[in-house]
Amino acid sequence: MVKTTINIDKLLLERATKIHRGKTRTEIITIALTEFVERHEQKDLYDIFESDEQLIADDYDYKATRGGAIHDIG
Repeated sequence: MVKTTINIDKLLLERATKIHRGKTRTEIITIALTEFVERHEQKDLYDIFESDEQLIADDYDYKATRGGAIHDIG
């Protein structure tokens, strides 16, 4: 943990406190920072998968990576 002094909008902190009842200010700020980081990491992954870059080779055999036997019915 890092102890720091910061200025936070009072109304915003009150709104967050109502959402997370019973949480301390430290817990609320930790939750907010965690959600912020996770959201941006998810956005980064979304950007990767929305790119024009091909991420999976055309000859990749996903069935070969499965643990069980594969039976063709036919």
